[in-house]
Amino acid sequence: MSRPDRQHYVVGIDIGGTCTDCVVVDAAGSVTLAKAFSTPPDFQHGIVDALGVAATELGISTAELLAATRLFLHSTTVAENAVVDGTLATAGVITTAGFEDTLFAMRGGYGRWSGLTEDEKRNPIETEKPEPIVPRSLVRGIAERADATGNVHRAPAEAELEEAVRQLVEAGVEAVGVSFLWSFVNPAAEELAARVARRVAPGVFLTLSHKIAPVVGEYERTSTVALNARLGPVVRRYLDDLRAQLTGLGFDGILLVAQAHGGLLPVDEAAERPVGMIESGPVSGLVGSRALGELIGSKDIIAADIGGTTFKVGVVRDGRLDYQRESMVLRHHYALPKMDVVSLGLAGGSIVSVDPRSGVPRLGPRSAGSYPGPVCYGHGGNEPTVTDVDAILGYLNADFFLGGRAGLDVDASRRAFEEQVARPLGLEVEEAAPRIYRFANERFFDLLHKVTVQRGLDPRRFALFSFGGTAGMHAAAYGEELGVARIVIPHSASVHGAFGLVTSDVVHEQQTTQPLRAPVDTTTLAELFDGLRAKVVAQLEAEGFGSDRIALTRSIDMRYRRQVHILTVQMPEGDGPITADLVARTVELFEEQYRERYGPESAYREAGIELVSYRLRGAGIVERPDFRSEETATTDASGAVVRTVRAWVDRAGAWQDVSGYDFERLVPGNEVPGPAVVWTPITTLVVPPSRTARIDAFRNVVINLGTSAAGANNPP
Repeated sequence: MSRPDRQHYVVGIDIGGTCTDCVVVDAAGSVTLAKAFSTPPDFQHGIVDALGVAATELGISTAELLAATRLFLHSTTVAENAVVDGTLATAGVITTAGFEDTLFAMRGGYGRWSGLTEDEKRNPIETEKPEPIVPRSLVRGIAERADATGNVHRAPAEAELEEAVRQLVEAGVEAVGVSFLWSFVNPAAEELAARVARRVAPGVFLTLSHKIAPVVGEYERTSTVALNARLGPVVRRYLDDLRAQLTGLGFDGILLVAQAHGGLLPVDEAAERPVGMIESGPVSGLVGSRALGELIGSKDIIAADIGGTTFKVGVVRDGRLDYQRESMVLRHHYALPKMDVVSLGLAGGSIVSVDPRSGVPRLGPRSAGSYPGPVCYGHGGNEPTVTDVDAILGYLNADFFLGGRAGLDVDASRRAFEEQVARPLGLEVEEAAPRIYRFANERFFDLLHKVTVQRGLDPRRFALFSFGGTAGMHAAAYGEELGVARIVIPHSASVHGAFGLVTSDVVHEQQTTQPLRAPVDTTTLAELFDGLRAKVVAQLEAEGFGSDRIALTRSIDMRYRRQVHILTVQMPEGDGPITADLVARTVELFEEQYRERYGPESAYREAGIELVSYRLRGAGIVERPDFRSEETATTDASGAVVRTVRAWVDRAGAWQDVSGYDFERLVPGNEVPGPAVVWTPITTLVVPPSRTARIDAFRNVVINLGTSAAGANNPP
């Protein structure tokens, strides 16, 4: 990961459903933030637009910026967009004979209701399984068999493999996935299939289950293979085009791509495992929240991201991030761990409507995106959105929105909202808009409550980091309702996913499965982790990381025997020797986390505790920018007041004249008394009455609520 020192910048680019966000950090730690509209389906245009805005801020050209860029870090929605929009490549699956229906059987009834909303689950008779990722006509069974210990009872015949590959290619597939039984214990059969496929069809994208998902669970493993295979050609083309475009503009640094496990991968490796890119953007925001917490002294954080299409929530506890063992996209499960981020289909671009039958307002899940976008954007949108409601309430300002480059048509928002929402509700615009605003905030609060209180967490012990383009206008409302100790609107709020990229490391993970009952033999456990360690270290060393820049952490999937709930527990002490005491402490952590998640009476200690799978995470430490803090000055912020606006003050339940502040005129130490509106070039903040927003040394906006529980690990 080394390059000559002539480059001076680290660039993070995060593509969202509405906007493309950019963070540029120079060698001195100065941060430049930029934002442009996303441009689907040709997202590269939005990337170049955002780079152009950043370059202008720096007083250089886009070509000069890229020529001086050492690291280009990228997260994108291209993978999930391909799934949602149905633009996946055609792929075939080769599996063990007799298991051709794995993708269709799923897990029985579980496949009918998993991924549905609570309302959709109420009538199970009307539910249907989703269409399989790969149709039955493109699945081929091969006569081969190995058992759970890796013993081969029947090796696959090359002739049969060749015929299967030829049939799939003739059927028009661009990719092939291979998922044989117990291949993660003995991969020989899959490796043979790979050699045959490369010989018969050298241009086909290839995915092997023992490499992408070496876990127990035939459905989840095969589903992961199928999904990765169908994503492969699409994502590879995107990354190849992006690399070519950046190179054409003068970039010759290192291109790294974000993964949903919270780390980065070199672009060529990311192209081989595109399923890992799903939800990498929201995860980058969570990683950025942890990094910002380290800067300002917060270890317990609720991270809430309101972008253009979804509201995402994750939790940092004592500086650690939680993981999901399995993930899902459009009701399809895949066995790839990712950071635990929970989503709601409601955000700034969500369309506001009224149900014609019930007369009840609806928020989302349809989103206007960036094109046509909210009505006020002037891109042709004609359905009001949450952002249009925020504009009607007096929060948005055309002189500051996207640095004054985009313009806002608030009158158009009012007309559309009046016709499609207020009038059907029998209300005036000034009555209906606050009600929709509160409705949205209640929905945001419900998800926050689910992720915290319903999981046994006390929100009073946490700081709420709220970010995303829409966050600042809603954070105070749902933050006070939740009862957090304080609200932090990061300086990078509207581009926080991109900020998370520039604080990320290159990460490789390896895992294996072998059920063991506690107390376990420490020698056996050490051997399992030693095997994983050798693979991870070899990967990182091949990418140029020395031992002084490699950090290893171990975790174990654990459960009470005869229970289905499995928790992933990180072992203390990183990569130190495995001792009986270390295993005992890990078991204690499991029991503590289990009680916290499922309640104090849920444990089943009499059944014993089972260790199921073992994971080793290796981080290649990328040189971090040295973010520069500023000296704090006077508390008086009156010099930043630029106008008075008529705005809705939700806490007072009334329309009032409030002061509007130019964020660029505020300096660290300034305090903004509420009610007030603060405009930045990339987002807007609303300060409620009886609260004060303080600008900290890193130019974050902090609103202390004074509700922290005793012992909360958050400084004032």
